[in-house]
Amino acid sequence: MNILSRAGKLIKRATGVDLSGANSMFGSLGKRMVPVPANADFVPVDGEGGTMSLTGDMDIKPVWLGLDIPMMQFWAYKFCSPLSAVIDRLAEADSNGKIEYIDENGATLKNYKRREDLKRVMRLMKRPNPKQTWKEFNAEQVVFCKIFGYCVVLPICPSGFDKTYTQAFYNVNPLLSRPIRSFDVDLYSNDISKASQISGWDLTVGSTRYTKSADEVILIKDGFIDIGNNDLPISKIVGLDFFVSNICAAMEADNVLLKKKGPLGVFSHDPKPDMAGWLPLTNEQKDDLQKDLSRYGLTIGQLQYVISKTPLKWNAMSFNLRDLMTKETTRQGIDGICDRLGYPAELMSGKNATYENRDSAEKYLYQNNVIPFSLRRIDVYNQYFGFEDVQLTFDYDHLPVLQEDALKSSQAYKSKAEGLDISWKAGMITWNECRVAQGQDTVQGMDIYYSEWLKNNPESQQQVQKTVKDETAPEDK
Repeated sequence: MNILSRAGKLIKRATGVDLSGANSMFGSLGKRMVPVPANADFVPVDGEGGTMSLTGDMDIKPVWLGLDIPMMQFWAYKFCSPLSAVIDRLAEADSNGKIEYIDENGATLKNYKRREDLKRVMRLMKRPNPKQTWKEFNAEQVVFCKIFGYCVVLPICPSGFDKTYTQAFYNVNPLLSRPIRSFDVDLYSNDISKASQISGWDLTVGSTRYTKSADEVILIKDGFIDIGNNDLPISKIVGLDFFVSNICAAMEADNVLLKKKGPLGVFSHDPKPDMAGWLPLTNEQKDDLQKDLSRYGLTIGQLQYVISKTPLKWNAMSFNLRDLMTKETTRQGIDGICDRLGYPAELMSGKNATYENRDSAEKYLYQNNVIPFSLRRIDVYNQYFGFEDVQLTFDYDHLPVLQEDALKSSQAYKSKAEGLDISWKAGMITWNECRVAQGQDTVQGMDIYYSEWLKNNPESQQQVQKTVKDETAPEDK
């Protein structure tokens, strides 16, 4: 029985806390502060069940810390490579977006440099801080959001200036961001600050600690459900305990079988007819033999042949290693992680994906995960800057995987425009009705039909008649 098991039984008798899953689940033992988060002061120190001593007031009942705890979420990202691979790929995919301005009609604003406030903001977004480019800043923010469910952004803005004069943005690791709770919540109050249970933040950057009110920081959320109505979303890693634990266990089993195990079996005395007087091995002799055998195995640094002065017999034990199904367990865990984080499993290696389904999987990734999340985040920045007539947005139309959809959209727009032109010239709709159908604003004085427009524009009428005459004229022979 290892130290963790003994500690678990001892604590269960003393406090009634059941830690039966401590040996098989990804997590640690610690104490949960009220309300959240938890401080883990009883953590593993090796791979054999060894742990640090649990200290402190035993009146605080120790609990099992799973993937609902931020520190364990970070450890899962660090030690479970498929989980970190999915999160990192989501961050890379998100960084492919281009930042641009759009007007109220959704059209790209090309001449934004005519406005000084828009120039300042775009310069900031391209270089959020002296240490990071936008792509680096954005990828870090996405990783924090995927691991912890949110990310706190610290803006550096001169006091008394408009938010468009912000000098820098810094992502603060959620492990170093502690929300300051307020229980004076009043949803009917005109004071916006009373609508949230978070009145401020204690942020630690390096050795410096900052205390900021809630309106002085930007809170980027990835999840949709708050933790106990505390205005912080649940990380999407929560609930992946079994998948992460199974992947780590399967990888460890493969490692042990490859590194330490040869054929499974039992060493015993060789009972020769001319040999007598052999006594069973003592416990100390068995331990010595195990230590000697640990030098033998399949790796380069181990010996492949056993040399013994004692007559020994090898009794092989048949065992099909495929029955462990470690590969299938890992594959199932990867699929579960992909489903939870919205990443197509077809894009992971080993899925036997073809070009066609990988192409559709990439489209699904951008249309149902990357683009919606990026637009939710950029809306928070628009709210921070106070933009109304102009909005920041992310554009992904330049990506080859989305070009086919862009071509289909252009063809659909062309077909629609041609149909509206026919309806307009046939006198079925007015000019403004045509513009509304195209998603454009109406023009004053243009609630007229085509025939009325020709009367008001005789030169255009003559040009139309000339064009029709040329089109109907017989070909020269």
